[in-house]
Amino acid sequence: AAELINNAVANHLSRLIFDGARAGRAYAVSGDRLRAEFDRLAAEVSQWARAAVEIAAALRAGADRYAEAESY
Repeated sequence: AAELINNAVANHLSRLIFDGARAGRAYAVSGDRLRAEFDRLAAEVSQWARAAVEIAAALRAGADRYAEAESY
């Protein structure tokens, strides 16, 4: 699931094209702030997804060791 989320962020959220220039003159500052928040959100979700993948790998390894020890 974490890999799916990471792929979604990489393929969709980070490609959203919105910034001050697209927001128009009256909303340029708000558009720039929105773009910065999208970038921050994409980075945080990607970081979470990487951590979730690492945690899953550690849990799998622990379960494998436990199963191996139980077989003796």
